[in-house]
Order: sequence, then structure tokens, then C-alpha cells
Amino acid sequence: MRITRPWFTFVAAVCAACVAVATPLRAQQVAIDTDDIGGLVRGSSGPEAGVWVIAETHDLAVRYIKIVVTDDQGRYVIPDLPEANYDVWVRGYGLVDSPKVKSRPGQQLNLTAVPAPNDAAAAQYYPAIYWYSMMDIPDKTKFEPGGIKLTDYLNGMKNNGCIGCHQLGQLATRTIPQFHRDAAGSHEEAWMRRIQAGQAGENMVNIAAGQLGGIPFPYLAGWTERIEKGELPWAKPTRPQGVERNIVVTLRDWHNPKQYLHDLIASDRRYPTVNAYGPVYGQCEHACNDMPILDVVKNVASTFVLPTTPDMPLALGPGNAGSVHILGPSAYWGEEDIWDSKANNHNSMFDRKGRLWLAATGHVPDNPAFCKKGSTHPSAIEFPLDRTNRRVTMYDPKTGKYTAYQTCFGSHHLQFGYDENETLWFSTGGGGGNVGWLNTVCWMRPATSRSRRAGRRS
Repeated sequence: MRITRPWFTFVAAVCAACVAVATPLRAQQVAIDTDDIGGLVRGSSGPEAGVWVIAETHDLAVRYIKIVVTDDQGRYVIPDLPEANYDVWVRGYGLVDSPKVKSRPGQQLNLTAVPAPNDAAAAQYYPAIYWYSMMDIPDKTKFEPGGIKLTDYLNGMKNNGCIGCHQLGQLATRTIPQFHRDAAGSHEEAWMRRIQAGQAGENMVNIAAGQLGGIPFPYLAGWTERIEKGELPWAKPTRPQGVERNIVVTLRDWHNPKQYLHDLIASDRRYPTVNAYGPVYGQCEHACNDMPILDVVKNVASTFVLPTTPDMPLALGPGNAGSVHILGPSAYWGEEDIWDSKANNHNSMFDRKGRLWLAATGHVPDNPAFCKKGSTHPSAIEFPLDRTNRRVTMYDPKTGKYTAYQTCFGSHHLQFGYDENETLWFSTGGGGGNVGWLNTVCWMRPATSRSRRAGRRS
């Protein structure tokens, strides 16, 4: 099933699943093209509806996975697969993974679902939040008047704290690694050791032991202890229904295990045909100086190293998500410091010309004189700043040129406006109290014709 326009990709994927619904069965077959795998999934009592069929290959340069859902009659079509050998299997609520079967695009493949032998086996496939919801919430009496509030606790444990970076409740977090169990006498002590692990340890300790006064530890411990003894989520998820069955999910494993991907960008949301069929660009924030790049057409990954100068310090340190050195050893990487970012790219945005603007930096934190107190620059008069950690950079994929700009404001998130100046707006992050902006139309003109180029509002 070939598609001719990039903005039709998702629609085509949805329609591919619809074809399986509309096509009558003939000898347990569904209509497929030469780049599809399709068939029927049956269980012990007949067709299995609303279960996932997963195709995975390691033949390509980047590990590739595509997932679809069966219809009421157990039919499925996995569309638009690159030529490769695939492992195909069935996963679903109430099931355990079926044996993986070898297949290739253009083949019909009927599969047999495997029922879970018991509730414990079935629960291993529940969404993480079903497990995380088992954790008890402290009673209001646990919070002293005038001190930490229950709303503070919920914000740190449920909304903007731990859950913001971790999928709490999946297997890696609802169990304690043996590495920490061996060094601890209890689940509570194991959790204290666990949150110190790695370069994010300092930040996690500041939340759990500092902002929340150590209150989370007995509740985290009670949660994992109950799970270890065999307690299961009280609620059971339902299988996908209705339009939920039309979605086609494509996954690619295109970076590395040590350095996380914080964000990625594929186009300009104002002009969604920008970078059509082009690569997607990742950002790994504190983890690395690389900008991971994925060619989604050829399934090839590469990196562009964001240039920095030798005198630039690591972006890690107090007030950031990661520290220069580990606070405690990791169950996975021991005492190795695996994050080493200097450019500190938080996220990026395409402009209408296909250039990539980054919330990153290419200069030492010390600001130029025009940003500091005593300068006549309007921003400096309003809000002088001696140091700025993360600023603004721009990468032009057409030329390969990377440019770092010094601004009198920091950057955290960035977003283009819809005005004639193509204004790029920046939040400073961390409650910084000021908003920066860049007139990109004016900025990209020759220097002799520039007027006011950038500013900041407090």
C-alpha cells in the first residue's frame, strides 16, 4: 500500500485497518498488497477481537516494529512494511504473547492467540498506570498544618514530578532490582538507594526527601512489597473498541540505551508539509551532545554532534535534571557517568524554510556585556542577567551549518508564532519570570538591514 502524500500517512494507516474490516473472508484470507502481512487471529472460542498483532524485524539498520488491532472477526492487516523478515505474534488483554512466527510482506498469516493461564500472567500486560494506581495515597493527617500539603504530594508523585519522567508501574519500577535489594534490609531502604542511582539521583532525592519531606518512601515500599507478595491491580483493562482498532503504530529503536531521547520534531505545525519525507530530529537534553537523526523512509539512523567549545562546562549540575557525577550507583550502569551534555538541547522547532531552531547553547554561561547591568540594551535595563545557561542555536539541514546565538534570556521551550515576523518565542523554564522572543525574519537579513532583533519580557 503505497502513499503519495506525506500528510496522508496516518489516514492511509487507518484505512489499511478499515480494509480488513470491509473485505469478506475467503478461505480465512484478507485482501493485502505486496507490502502487507494479513490474516486471521483465532482463540480457543473463535476469532479474537481487539488484540494486537505485532511485527518486528532486526534486518533493517534500525529495529522496526509495527502494531495493528484485530476487528470483530479477528482479521488484521499490517500495512506498508519495508522488505525484511519479520517475527509476528499476538498480544492482548486476557492473553500471554503467542509464539513468534516468521513471515514476509505479501504473505497471509493466520495466528493462534494464547489465553493467560491465570490472572497474574494476564496482569503482566496491563498498562503501567493500572499497577501504579495500587499505591496508597497518604491520609491528610500525615501532612502538618502550614507545611507540606496533600496537593504538593500528589503534584510530586502523580502530576509533575516522578511520573513526568518515568512510566511508573511498568515492570522495571514496580519491582526492586536485586542490586538494590542486596544492599538494603527493607523495601523502604531499597527505594532510598534506588532514587539516588545514576545522574538523576540528586533531583529525585530533592523531590522525595526534600520537597516532600520523605513521606513517599513508606508508600513506595508498601506498594512494591504488596506486588512482590502477589497482589494484582484491582481493575482490568478492556480491549480496544471502535476507532481505537483503526490505529497503526510504528516504532523504531534508533538511539542507544544510555542516553535518553527527550523530544523529537518532524515538521512545522503551521506548515505541515515542511520536511516532507525528511528525517526526524531528536533531542537528548542533558544526556548527550548528539542530535539523533532518523530517516524514516530508509530506516537509517545517524547523529549530528552539536558543536561546543572546550571552555564550556557540562550542562549538568545543581538545578538540572542530571548531575555531573552520580549520587549513587545504578543497577544497570554501576558508577559510570553516562550523561555528558554541554549543548543541552531541550527541544527544537522547524521554521517554514526547513531550518531547525534549538533551545540549546554554544557559548559559556557568562553573558556578553550588553545583557548585564549597566547596559543600555532595553532587555538589560528591564532584567539584567550575568549568566544564561541555555540559549538559542539553529541548524540548517540543507547546508549542514550550525549557528549559536547569544541572547539576554534563557530558553526552555520554544514555539513559532503566526505573525509576519516569524517570531520565535521562548519560555525560560523553572519559573524564570521572563519570556524571550526572536524576530527570525529580521534576524536572517544581512546585518546592515537589521532593526530590533530580539527581546525579553519580564
